[in-house]
Amino acid sequence: MKYMIEYSVRTAGLSHDQNFANQDALLKAFGKWQPEKGLTVDAFVGHLNGDSGYVLVEAEDPKVVASFVSKFVYWNDVNVVPVVDIGEIVAINSESLAWARGASST
Repeated sequence: MKYMIEYSVRTAGLSHDQNFANQDALLKAFGKWQPEKGLTVDAFVGHLNGDSGYVLVEAEDPKVVASFVSKFVYWNDVNVVPVVDIGEIVAINSESLAWARGASST
């Protein structure tokens, strides 16, 4: 299963010094991180301003994704969305449309 993870570094309500300390701690922690066993990182990208980004991962077990995400919730707000490749979703939507047309016809 693929998951798109959107993250943003939490800065609201922090003082200037707290933001520096928060960023420093996050960078130190991230420097020690290795992908969990069973987690494949397909893409890890950041916004140009450096405060947010996306991670596309694959894992058979959702607990592996939860393990990854939970390590960084102390610094980041995170949203995890299961996703499928566009070719697969187009096929599913086509089948659903055919079913809906048949089900709604008299």
